[in-house]
Amino acid sequence: MSDILNKSFEQELKESYLLYSLSVITSRAIPDVRDGLKPVQRRILYSMDELNLRHTASYKKCARIVGEVMGKYHPHGDAAIYDALVRMAQPFSLRYPLVIGQGNFGSIDRDPPAAMRYTEAKMHELAEYMLMDIDKNTVDMMDNFDGSLKEPLVLPTRLPNLLMNGVNGIAVGMATNIPSHNLNELIDGINQLIDNPESTIDDLMKYIKGPDLPTGGIIVDGNKIKGIYETGRGSFHIRAKYELEENKNGMSIVIKEIPYGVPKSDLITQIANYVTKQKENKKDVGIKNIRDESDKEGIRVVIELKKNVNPQKIINQLLKHTSLQISFAVQMTVIDKRKPKVMNLKEILEAFIEHRIDVVTKRTQFELDKARKRSHIVEGLMKASEGIESVIEIIRQSDGREDAINSLMEIINVTKEQANAIVDMRLISLSKLEGKKLEKEYSELTKKIKEAMEILNNKERMLEVIKKELEEVKMKFGDERRTKITNQGSKVEEMDNVEEEDLVIVLTQWGYIKAMKSDEYKVQNRGGKGSKAIKKSDNDFIIQVLQTNSLSRLLFITSKGKAFELHAYNIEKSKKETKGKHISSYLYLDNDEKIKTIIPIENEKDIENKYIMLFTKNGVVKRTSLKEFSNIRKNGLKAITIREDDMVIDALIVEDKDEVLVISKKGMSLRFKVSDVRPMGRAASGVKSIKLRENDNVVNAVKVDENKSMLLITEYGFAKRVNFEDFRLQNRGGIGLKCVKSTSRIGNIVKALTVTGESHIIVFTRLGKAIREEVSTISTLSRYAIGVRAIRLDKEDMVADAAVVIEDE
Repeated sequence: MSDILNKSFEQELKESYLLYSLSVITSRAIPDVRDGLKPVQRRILYSMDELNLRHTASYKKCARIVGEVMGKYHPHGDAAIYDALVRMAQPFSLRYPLVIGQGNFGSIDRDPPAAMRYTEAKMHELAEYMLMDIDKNTVDMMDNFDGSLKEPLVLPTRLPNLLMNGVNGIAVGMATNIPSHNLNELIDGINQLIDNPESTIDDLMKYIKGPDLPTGGIIVDGNKIKGIYETGRGSFHIRAKYELEENKNGMSIVIKEIPYGVPKSDLITQIANYVTKQKENKKDVGIKNIRDESDKEGIRVVIELKKNVNPQKIINQLLKHTSLQISFAVQMTVIDKRKPKVMNLKEILEAFIEHRIDVVTKRTQFELDKARKRSHIVEGLMKASEGIESVIEIIRQSDGREDAINSLMEIINVTKEQANAIVDMRLISLSKLEGKKLEKEYSELTKKIKEAMEILNNKERMLEVIKKELEEVKMKFGDERRTKITNQGSKVEEMDNVEEEDLVIVLTQWGYIKAMKSDEYKVQNRGGKGSKAIKKSDNDFIIQVLQTNSLSRLLFITSKGKAFELHAYNIEKSKKETKGKHISSYLYLDNDEKIKTIIPIENEKDIENKYIMLFTKNGVVKRTSLKEFSNIRKNGLKAITIREDDMVIDALIVEDKDEVLVISKKGMSLRFKVSDVRPMGRAASGVKSIKLRENDNVVNAVKVDENKSMLLITEYGFAKRVNFEDFRLQNRGGIGLKCVKSTSRIGNIVKALTVTGESHIIVFTRLGKAIREEVSTISTLSRYAIGVRAIRLDKEDMVADAAVVIEDE
């Protein structure tokens, strides 16, 4: 009963799981920063070295190697050991394989390897450079699992294997995923760091351009690599390499290299499934056939295209919907000084250099001790050779070996080690030729001792040795880069996959948004009741409708003065009766933040001299360059600093030459020049646009266009057109002019629109109805007129918003 522990179950679980976690992290899944190997890989190579499986030797059965590893050093399952061995032999898994396999070692199609009893293996010459000098006390040894043998804690590698071959592994609470690199570039980078220890990441990247993956491909966002190298974390995108080939049957896309880690067969299946799915949706992708023509020379997947299709559009579709482009997440977690740590590029290279210094120091000390010991023996042999007659006489007169040794030590003044060597001399050593050989050997040993002392006492000399050995590795194993690095960006041109069409974007008070085809609305006679435009939730109603193109970029301005962006085609198309999706499905908004207006940007190339002009409920206006609203991050950008009790209600895209007209709900308006509002930064709060009376507020603003007119719509469905010339230019900040005679019959102004006689408008009500109407049916009246009824409303219904329909020319 003494073995029973009186401990809580919770405490025992904590302690035991912690020990297990540490074991997995340090002894299984995470590599050592010095040799870049996990324990199982290190044990495989060490066992193969003990079996003398050099690259020049004959192959041995993998079952024999696995048994050696499992029985001596790695007390885990044979399958795990064999999997690790197989991976080290696969050229599509490791940039520089460490094992040469004979037999079926799997394929890039994810075909499994043959059983270990059939396959054979031996070390690659590269692996021998990882084990070189291990017999010279260069690394610390530890007991194996049962204490019967010794195994190395780390290999004395001459190769920067961690970055050269990369590694991936999942431990407990952490993981590592390091991409492979080009050996030539790594060695050049290491030499740069040896020569200039203060080198920055930028300095190192002059030599180390970025990851170089076994299967090649293209890294399309090379601008992200610096951040990864600085922090040890990040991600980049790998794209397949392809070519367009034209023959008598038409155009074909030929894939020559695929992203690392993507099985070729899976990629082909994904492409086929995508084509099938599009056909089911009655969409023609433009792909006629897919063939796998890959052989031992390399990958060749041929995608035959139909006639008169855009190859680049099809490529973009495949990049978006298949593994033709993937993301590679980098997490450079390693074991450094027996602790897990995320290291950056410079730290990893410094750790390798430090390891090489340690190995070369121990190797040189070992060779120095050996040379000194031999030099001491040779000195004794030379002394004996000089007085060989005396030596022979001493040995002849001695009573035995011990007596001879003692006599030699006393008479010719040699040490016990030297005397032992003299006694063991062969008779042939008495010849003159052997004497000269001893002198030559002594001279060489003296030179070797001197060189070893120089290396040990001079750090620069030691670093020269390390660089020389690295250059030898580079000359022997260096090769050309396989992976191309560009800055073209990972974002696939989604617009190539989008059908261009006119859309109506509808936004509700509670933040529901949807897209609809604009041709769903039939033109109705003025005064019609309209059709159902949205499935209204309790107390929800439409606040904005926007006519735009599916390819437009939409800027969302919120009540808190922030800007977000979204392409129109990203908004899910819905039927008229449905309410759509909540805006939070697309944008990261605060709980109390609402979208107040949406601005379409239909021509990205034409924003150089354009501005966003923001208008607030309390009459503030602000102008900011549109260039400051490009590439908006997901959590948005600050567009204006909002004052207390105010909110953004409208925004326009303007130029310096433009004029704008601000409209209030009580029927006041003010026309002023855009240039009256100086451009401000995004964080500025703006200036006064119009002086508002009590209980009044701005509803929106329009750009002045003398070739068009302004259409005003009120809460109770009344509308009229007014010529812009009826509104004289005024100074910003004034009271303005009347634009409609507001009465209880027509209600407050809801919206002002810029229209022509050929325009159509869509009017939305709070209860979810809509009517599409020709503007020509609405009269042009004076500023004071109340207008005509544009839409009949049900009881308790009111106009919520309106928009101009842009017709195809």
